[in-house]
Amino acid sequence: MTPEAILTDLLESSIKPNVTPDQCGIVVPAGTLSAAQRYAMLTHIPDLITYLLESSGITRPLLAAAMRQCDQFNDTEKARQDMCQQMLETQTLLRQDLLDDLRLTPAQPHLIAEKTMRK
Repeated sequence: MTPEAILTDLLESSIKPNVTPDQCGIVVPAGTLSAAQRYAMLTHIPDLITYLLESSGITRPLLAAAMRQCDQFNDTEKARQDMCQQMLETQTLLRQDLLDDLRLTPAQPHLIAEKTMRK
């Protein structure tokens, strides 16, 4: 089983694993793992830690890109909170694709027009 498959299974079961501060282990809420999930995690700890750390490296830029989108559209605080929540609810496996999409989103047409008029 791959780290991605294990993490997907955990997230689909509403289990959100976290890497310990010393980056040597993974914690989940007590009593939430099935026997199969516990076994999968224990047999793949190093790979899971690496994968979770890499994923968290994507989450920060993803949230920053989402907030830039909110700035661009002058979104309300509620809309910003909703956007953050949606980004965090996105499966870890899809976050890089979402980040790439946000980075490629073109600027608002009226901003392009203003830049053109200034030239």
